[in-house]
Amino acid sequence: MKIRLLSISIILLAFACQNAPKETSIDQPKEPIVKVEMINVQKVELAIDGMTCTGCEKAIQKTINDFEGVYASKANHENGTAVFEFDSTKIDILKVEAAINELGYEAKGHTVLTE
Repeated sequence: MKIRLLSISIILLAFACQNAPKETSIDQPKEPIVKVEMINVQKVELAIDGMTCTGCEKAIQKTINDFEGVYASKANHENGTAVFEFDSTKIDILKVEAAINELGYEAKGHTVLTE
């Protein structure tokens, strides 16, 4: 008798759980979409001597990313370059090159990839 009552209770509980209303994202308010126009964005490639490993890449990327106005950066020790996107009104490329030189690498100039 106890087993029947227990079985019935379990079945009722399982049925109640299956029929419980589910939350949907439709019921939740959506955040407004904000579009940011990036007018002053430039993409630059730096030529850098002295990078030998991924640790060097990470040190270069961290140094570049520490500048306010940098959106993305990627260093590559195999081809000796670092490419980064930044707000051209906030950053002086020569200061970025000087910071890389202070790390012990040699920034040998840059090429602007986008205006």
